[in-house]
Amino acid sequence: MKKKSLSYVAVGLLLISSFAAIGIGKEAVVNKETKNPYLLNEETINLQFLEPDINEQGTYVEINVEGANGRLSYADEPMLPIYRTTLSFPFGTEIVDIECLSQDVKTMVLPKKIAPAPKPIVLEKGETVLENSMDEAIYNSDELFPDNWFSYITGGGLDRNSEHKTFLNIRVYPVRYNPTMDTIYYVENLELKITYNEPLTNPFPENSEFDMVIIAPSKFSKALDKLVDHKNDVGVNTTLKKTEDIYDEYTGVDKPEKIKYFIKDAIETDGIKYVLLVGGMKSYIFGTGRDDANQGTATWHLPVRYSNLDDTVDLGFICDLYYADIYNGVGNFSTWDSNENGVFAEWDAFEKDIIHLYPDVYLGRLACRNKIEVKIMVNKIINYEKEPANPSWFNTMVAVGGESFNDTTNYLEGEEICNKSLSYMTDFNPVKIYASNQGGGGLVPTTKDIVKTVKEGCGFLFFAGFGNALNWATHWPGDFETWVEGINVFKFPRLSNKEKLPVCIVAGSHNCQFNVTILASLSNPQGMHTYGVPIPECWGWWLTRKIGGGSIATIGETAIGYGMMGEGGDLDGDGINEPDCVEGLSGYINTQFFKTYNDSVDILGKVWGDTINKYLDTFPGMGNLEDCKMVEEWVLLGDPSLKIGGYT
Repeated sequence: MKKKSLSYVAVGLLLISSFAAIGIGKEAVVNKETKNPYLLNEETINLQFLEPDINEQGTYVEINVEGANGRLSYADEPMLPIYRTTLSFPFGTEIVDIECLSQDVKTMVLPKKIAPAPKPIVLEKGETVLENSMDEAIYNSDELFPDNWFSYITGGGLDRNSEHKTFLNIRVYPVRYNPTMDTIYYVENLELKITYNEPLTNPFPENSEFDMVIIAPSKFSKALDKLVDHKNDVGVNTTLKKTEDIYDEYTGVDKPEKIKYFIKDAIETDGIKYVLLVGGMKSYIFGTGRDDANQGTATWHLPVRYSNLDDTVDLGFICDLYYADIYNGVGNFSTWDSNENGVFAEWDAFEKDIIHLYPDVYLGRLACRNKIEVKIMVNKIINYEKEPANPSWFNTMVAVGGESFNDTTNYLEGEEICNKSLSYMTDFNPVKIYASNQGGGGLVPTTKDIVKTVKEGCGFLFFAGFGNALNWATHWPGDFETWVEGINVFKFPRLSNKEKLPVCIVAGSHNCQFNVTILASLSNPQGMHTYGVPIPECWGWWLTRKIGGGSIATIGETAIGYGMMGEGGDLDGDGINEPDCVEGLSGYINTQFFKTYNDSVDILGKVWGDTINKYLDTFPGMGNLEDCKMVEEWVLLGDPSLKIGGYT
């Protein structure tokens, strides 16, 4: 740090809901931390559900409820119908209490146990899960699961109108399960009474002086002046802040926290919405990328925060979302160290930091190693934005996919994810580079066909399969012993698409792990995920900063990505029962990017931020470790204020 009314949309075919806002006539109270005045209010939500429908599926049963709009699907735990909604309140609202008034609780004995949810699959080595397993602690318990009729999480972030709000994510469980008795308890009517303190003030300026701040070390400032001028010329009011000045002017436990406090100040002083971080590691050759469990600073031009979420696969990973999640659920500074033990974004068997995760700014990073890369990116962004892209190439979306999981379904998961993404992009010409085209004369996910297709130009380029910092690849249908080569970083020089630059989205592990160096690749091949192959930069950043082609920006994962396999019902609650690979984890967040863009959002960082919001609304990050990791690792390597398709 530096020295009203609530809208509600009912979801679900037969869901009947209502609520009323009541100012209960008490005097304003004062938040002890912020000293801001609040007014105590109440809301009520009334829900109705139909009697559960029981379907026998082999050795298990499946429970469905009309009026629910999703499914609880955590690995090895019983899959149950849920109702979820996210309510928006004025920024800084404090949820005082939520009281559940269930009516007419009924019971039903089941013929078999409820099916457990499958484990997520790592999107790096093509692992296989042949059958579900049970969480014995739950299935041998006489306690009801879940342990309440509802749960909720709050967070502060930007809504669809880019206004700061407090979000209340509520999950209602109309069915609860006693595993040892194989009995369910259910309700057909349920009322929630929400008591909250609504703030009478907010910390944000009425008129914004700047739209974007670029944060960079002084050695990059001269090269960035050209970008600042361009942004101001196109109406994105932009300023530059040097990291050295931030370190002098702000306090914090380390340099990443000082930068985060500056961003908070820039929001509240200048009204900024976009933050562009410029700076990656200092060398292609040297540097491990991590000073300690929490940060990478010594070998970085601009520091990174590491998440300490421990899924036994990645023992810490880069998380730029830290710089975007400025506020917690009541509008205070979000430290990402809620238990105050000095370990950031901690989640293991013993400790868990409560993180709200919703972005409060739209943030991206140019992970430049030197001034040459800065100049490359400045020129690419200016040339891309200075005039509208030619529809002859821009109105094409290239999707690359194949087979992912050796399960009992016939789904080609990578292609299913591509097809779902293409279904949103109705104004774009779809070009499918699919493993299923093998032998049929069509394009297949080999380097040759990928390079040939990208050379023709496309507005969007999407890969759905397996990845690492070195490579992206997939499988032929039914052949899990053979990898389709895809494309690796050493083949990027062949990409000669010049000014026809796509926004690239890559679904695969570690493709955007931008802490790679040559010596680290050799000395720590497991940590760098390069399998001992020495490379100077990761797949996602190399593609973005490439001269003479590549992408204008790349969004992908800095750590292990997770996919879903099989078919366990309508997980995302959109009313369409589709393969789980498109309804959860990596498949869901990446397909939702294209849905968000199709919803008339054409600023890249806003698409990124709104997509994270959508994911958290559907799968709350604090509810499940893999969901938390999915948003923490999903990084934008590019300009968050980028006008997709250029300016008219």
